[in-house]
Amino acid sequence: MRSLRRATTHEQGQGLVEFALVLIPFLFLLMGIFDLGRGIYIYNGAAQAAREIARETAMYPCTTATCADLGASPEAAAVIATQRRLVPGLADPAASIVITCTDVTDAAMSNTACTPNDYVRVRVSIPFSVLTPLLSMVAPTTLSSTTHVDIPSS
Repeated sequence: MRSLRRATTHEQGQGLVEFALVLIPFLFLLMGIFDLGRGIYIYNGAAQAAREIARETAMYPCTTATCADLGASPEAAAVIATQRRLVPGLADPAASIVITCTDVTDAAMSNTACTPNDYVRVRVSIPFSVLTPLLSMVAPTTLSSTTHVDIPSS
């Protein structure tokens, strides 16, 4: 009778040790899945923001003839402000939105007016940091998306 009790006591301790050994990798896996989901969400937000800003900037490219203020039209500025509020991390000072007028070969055009059949290129970059300790060595620190939109003819 005593030998049965002693075996049961050892088996309960064995289960506790096995649980402790499995718990740490399980928590790392769970945190990694959470970080992956967060990264996908922020990347999709950056891509959507780039599309929205490019679309509005293509419709209202400049307020002056030189296009030095590309994206500064009231309509484009309103979309940029909205996207900064909606997309996580885009309001961060380290985040950037770069709007460039390009030609068909994607070469940046300087000091010229954006005209129909030119393109608006918008690059949105958002800083990203993972919560999982080991993933921080391999995960990207910035999530970026670039969109090109043709400026329509009137």
